Amino acid sequence: MSDIAVQADDLASQYVARVEQDLTENAEEQERIDRDIKALQQRFNALQRDRTVLLGVRMALRSQGGEAPAPSTSAVHSVEMPNADKLNEEQAASIQPVTPKTHEVAKASKTTLVDLVCSHLSGQSEPRSAAEVSTDIAQNHPDRPVKITVVRATLEALVAQGRVRRTKQGRSVFYHSTTPVKETPTGN
Repeated sequence: MSDIAVQADDLASQYVARVEQDLTENAEEQERIDRDIKALQQRFNALQRDRTVLLGVRMALRSQGGEAPAPSTSAVHSVEMPNADKLNEEQAASIQPVTPKTHEVAKASKTTLVDLVCSHLSGQSEPRSAAEVSTDIAQNHPDRPVKITVVRATLEALVAQGRVRRTKQGRSVFYHSTTPVKETPTGN
């Protein structure tokens, strides 16, 4: 009978060891999956921010024209902007479709607003507000229509891409380039 008791104790200790090993593996797998979920959630949130910024840029670009273009059979389906109900009065009033005139102006300009904003910020030694960036670009490029809402949306898209950093001082938001300060020509 003692042999049976010893065998039962050995078997029980083997089961306990196996259960402990399974619990450890289970906990490790849960931690791995949790890290994966968090990484995917961060990617998803970044995509949502990018989409919101892009929709805001599209809406702001449309607001520069004033006239609605003729409907096109090849037009992309309209997408509702999430959080559209949170737009302030100025933003909501500025939402208008792109006109052929503004489209031609955009096509004629080879330098994108992203390029102008990045170039401007990389030439600054101190952070700038969206209003300052917008004003400076408008002064340096009088032939190019620039709205602060478009510049702000562009800055936020660049923040999401990691090309620009955002800092807050009280209620004010300032942006600075993640690239070193360099001299940039003005008036292009």
